Amino acid sequence: MPKYECEVKDSKGDIIKTTLEAPNMQELANRLSDKGYYLVKAKEAKSGGGFGFGGSVSKKEMMIFTVQLATLVGAAIPLVEAVGILADQTQNTYFKNILNGIGRDLQSGQSFSVSIRKFPKVFDKIYCNMCEAGEAGGMLDQVLNRLAAFAEADAEIRGRIKGALTMPVIQLVLATLGVIFLLVKIFPNFSTMFKKMKVDLPKITEIMIVMSDALIYNYVAVGAGFLVICVGIFFALKTELGRKGIALFTLKAPILGDLTQKIAVSRFSRTFCSLLGSGVPILQALQITSSVMGNPLMEEMIANMAIGVQQGNTLASTLVKVTIFPPMVKKMIEVGENTGNLDVMLTKAADFYDREVKESLDGLTSALTPILTVVMGIIIGTIALSVFMPLFKMTASVK
Repeated sequence: MPKYECEVKDSKGDIIKTTLEAPNMQELANRLSDKGYYLVKAKEAKSGGGFGFGGSVSKKEMMIFTVQLATLVGAAIPLVEAVGILADQTQNTYFKNILNGIGRDLQSGQSFSVSIRKFPKVFDKIYCNMCEAGEAGGMLDQVLNRLAAFAEADAEIRGRIKGALTMPVIQLVLATLGVIFLLVKIFPNFSTMFKKMKVDLPKITEIMIVMSDALIYNYVAVGAGFLVICVGIFFALKTELGRKGIALFTLKAPILGDLTQKIAVSRFSRTFCSLLGSGVPILQALQITSSVMGNPLMEEMIANMAIGVQQGNTLASTLVKVTIFPPMVKKMIEVGENTGNLDVMLTKAADFYDREVKESLDGLTSALTPILTVVMGIIIGTIALSVFMPLFKMTASVK
């Protein structure tokens, strides 16, 4: 179906630029008219987006929107009016257009969950299914509060991970640039002197000369090789085998493996309990949780759990083959399932592993800084040694 880059006018007379799909121009105009828009002009495009008017909504914006919507709905303000209030106050034009569209859908009698499913780039599966269950159970405000709490917890974990990695990455980049500077600007001066003096060079110095010459005289080839490696890794990670390989590495690697496991367990517990607590059936909750884990090994394990539950097994029995879950979590899930408090036990597990992740990240940060310092010290020391060893030989020969 062809796509059209077009300008449309809304009921307020504002011009909106967007990209839409339609069989032809006439059908495009008819569809827009049915939604209350007027087609100003359009031309066929090679690519484009949906009826989102082009743009994005950050996780922080979604979290704020959800908290505010929960507050308004909890204060007995009609949902359509609450959405309209939030649409008027948002500064994000893309999000404003989406909220206005949701408002029109609500006015026409559509449910909130049906309307937000039209915008999967903004409202993910978790959001849509929890809202659907909340509407069905008459507790949309409670579900929105759960979503806000879920988003806050997720944002906190992501923020801690970024914070823990920022300084080590900066140190690594600066140290790498420092080594390149030494090899390109400082080492060649000594290399030239050694060649003139015809000193018998140790192996380590010869290796450094080769590396220095490669960076100076073959920098295009070195850069191209580095680029090819990066592109190769990028495309490898797009394959199922590549994603599983990286996931397996992160689970098995020292220090990193323990942290990855804790993050995965925390995310599973938090997501699964949020869905269950909102009234989403257990099988559907497992399927949704599996699709949003971001780890192919975890996704496969949880998908197998869903199959087991579908076949009539208890949730606890499906966990037997899931090696990534610690015994404590398995026992908590078993107790929660037997007592009918599964969402409560999962919340406790999520809270516990959130704290564990925080402590592990603090430990990782504390460990990485001295490790990187030692590694870079060894590298710089090796470069210095490759310079001083020939100098010592020259001094000894003069004596």
